[in-house]
Amino acid sequence: MEEFLADLRELDETQERVEAVSDGMMRVQRSGDASQAREMVESWIQALRASDFQSERVAFLYVANHVLQKTLFDELEANKTPLFVDLFSQHLEEAVALVCNSPMDRQNVTRLLELWHEKKIFSDVQVLKMWRCTGEDIPEFLEAAAAADGGADTKQGNLIGNDVDMEELPDNQDPAGELHHVLPMKLNSHSANPVLDVLKKIDHHKTAVKFLDQHIRERHQFLLKDTATRYQTAADLVADRATASSQIKQRAEDCLRLVKVRNKFIREMGNLKAELSDAIANMIDYEEEAAAKIEQKLEQCDEIDLGLMDVTDHQKQFSEEEAIAESAMHAMNLEADINSSSASELQSLSKEFKDRPQEKDTKTDNENELVWNPYVIIML
Repeated sequence: MEEFLADLRELDETQERVEAVSDGMMRVQRSGDASQAREMVESWIQALRASDFQSERVAFLYVANHVLQKTLFDELEANKTPLFVDLFSQHLEEAVALVCNSPMDRQNVTRLLELWHEKKIFSDVQVLKMWRCTGEDIPEFLEAAAAADGGADTKQGNLIGNDVDMEELPDNQDPAGELHHVLPMKLNSHSANPVLDVLKKIDHHKTAVKFLDQHIRERHQFLLKDTATRYQTAADLVADRATASSQIKQRAEDCLRLVKVRNKFIREMGNLKAELSDAIANMIDYEEEAAAKIEQKLEQCDEIDLGLMDVTDHQKQFSEEEAIAESAMHAMNLEADINSSSASELQSLSKEFKDRPQEKDTKTDNENELVWNPYVIIML
């Protein structure tokens, strides 16, 4: 796992790095360890959330694509349970939203989604949900799925329109709460970079307003154009027997509901612009502070380099004097060592002499002095 995390930290768009991460996942796929596979996917999405470099973010989807295709279409893996398909599908909508921060990124992501549709890695409904996270227009191959999903959403929207009066919708309610299921772009991800995070919210709001404008024009054209010319006064509305007043009321409430949500998105754009200005100002302050710290470190390095240059110049200029001084210092150290060793030897000898016991002045028979005895001579 440590090797996998190290490869994940070094991930970029090169094939070598992408294969290094995906090969680690494939080893777990072959071992069948579901818990470790889940841990790897969690580490993958957490690293994507923390990444701020757009060039690296697309590489995370390349890893997912590499693992998904090997898991499903490799002959060696055909008879094994695909661990990573379900695990990746839980996070791919968020991953797509995180990667789509520029037109180039969106182009790369839409190519992957088209590939997954062609190879039937995911169903059309799943691909449609991921496509809506890109903010791009729905392609032709997903129109049928979008129409089926739109039919269900229309029924749900009609139920909401019948049951909810516009005056009962509070101002502090999430504007996407009522229509989250039909908006073309989902705000289901956040960036670690505060500037990118605000830009993502602004992009989401712009896409939502564009979608709601188009939806209002297409769905309520009769209410916006025909009724404005047909009903000049209340009497005209009462006199009209062809159209039921309840039907007009229902259409008007549905249109007003969409308009109110659209206007709420537009009002929030001002707050997001102010939030973006604050985020940019904070980032500039942080970069200036970081630049000052770097400059301080560079000055310290320059001082160290100057000191080393002075030492080098001094050694070159006074090389003989330094050699003589070094020899004299070495001789002094040797003399000090000799003196200290001689003193220690004298002290040990003195101590040994003091500790030795004194011998008695005893003499043996052989050592006695010769004494003249006259009796010995007589006997001779």
